[in-house]
Amino acid sequence: MDEIKVTTDIEATDRLGMLLKRVQMETPRKGDLRSQAASIVEKIDYLGGELKVIEVDGVSNAVQIRSKKPAPEGFIEIVLREGRFLSLERKGAPLHISKTDFDKLIRDLKKIL
Repeated sequence: MDEIKVTTDIEATDRLGMLLKRVQMETPRKGDLRSQAASIVEKIDYLGGELKVIEVDGVSNAVQIRSKKPAPEGFIEIVLREGRFLSLERKGAPLHISKTDFDKLIRDLKKIL
């Protein structure tokens, strides 16, 4: 069975939430980049704002997704590569996220990847 490697960079945590800097995921199986990007934009709507596809690069086989409307603290950037690598990063201040939403984010991203 294929395994997804998950790496996180968390600045701080307490009982209810955390300050998330980055999540990276990698899987040995290759998915469809365009459908992955569409699923992320549609389903990941709980990080403080809508996401939109910024660029699809067919040469490097990558997709860049960002917050539609950046917050004063920063914006979310997601990069998909080759249908098997995903990086979600908060540019600016770390993202304050509840543990419940963090668990949901990891589950959702695993399903999409």
